[in-house]
Amino acid sequence: MKNLKKIFILIILVTIVTGCGKIPTLKNGEEAVVNTNKGGISAEDLYQKLKTKNGTAVMIDMIDTIILNDMYKEETDAEKKYIEEQVDNLKSSAEQYNSTYSAMIKYYGFENEKELKEYFSLTYKRNQAVNKYVGKSIKEKELKKYYEKEVHGDIKVKHILISPETNDEMTTEEKDKALENAKKDAQSIITKLNNGEDFDKLAKDYSDDTATASKGGDLGWISTDEDFVQEFLDAAFKLEKGKYSSSPVKTTYGYHIIYKTDEKEKPKYDTVKQKIIDKLVEEKLEEDKTLYYDTLEEIRKDYDMEIIDSDLSKLYKEYMKNLIANTKDNSN
Repeated sequence: MKNLKKIFILIILVTIVTGCGKIPTLKNGEEAVVNTNKGGISAEDLYQKLKTKNGTAVMIDMIDTIILNDMYKEETDAEKKYIEEQVDNLKSSAEQYNSTYSAMIKYYGFENEKELKEYFSLTYKRNQAVNKYVGKSIKEKELKKYYEKEVHGDIKVKHILISPETNDEMTTEEKDKALENAKKDAQSIITKLNNGEDFDKLAKDYSDDTATASKGGDLGWISTDEDFVQEFLDAAFKLEKGKYSSSPVKTTYGYHIIYKTDEKEKPKYDTVKQKIIDKLVEEKLEEDKTLYYDTLEEIRKDYDMEIIDSDLSKLYKEYMKNLIANTKDNSN
């Protein structure tokens, strides 16, 4: 890992406070940032106050900016797209709450759009760095195990959906009864299939999926990356080619009878390896919410981060400890 020069936080912050021009002094000789006829505020007084007023968060952003700008020297198209998406989301929020874009920027504590975009850039780079570090920790054995169990060739499927007839005015018991009836209807369709009736005709006659019913329930080719509910994907990929569900498959939409009509060969390991890494990283970060912050701390250590000011060093440790503790509480 590249070795960055030690980060002299004290020097950086004092430079920000005092500026680079002529430095006035107070009667006691300390550098002044404010003077009145009754006294003034020294750079040291202001610095001490800033340390306890969100100074730790600002310092961490400054540290990560230095490190991540070294890791990612060029702005990629993906980063630009991410920033623009976040900006668009903020603009949409402004419209939703009858506010303005500039007001929302101020609301979230930024002075202007440039500062806002710098924060989004930092967030993007943090995510990229964390994903990279966590990805490097995944062993080849774990990747190949996932490949064997979870990677499949694309499949071609049809389905028949039976949705329960419910509305918001129904009681829980009434909704449960409607769900039970939908399951019975789906099971009766499976019985018809077992008796030799045509799947396409049954889909046209009974399916509540209006987008596919007229096409015999045809969903075309799908992959494990498709935007389907997981229960549907799990059931569909477990089916043998030419087989349909032996029992109704329950999802949030109701009950499905799924028919796998064709399947492609499984892709080669090397062609999907990076996708597997990305998927496992996503799962690990989802399972352990603190992993994100633990990884950022590891990245800072790899860059030989040293906080010279002992008070700030203590505040940093407390800040990260509290951040991780709160993350654990919120994930429980």
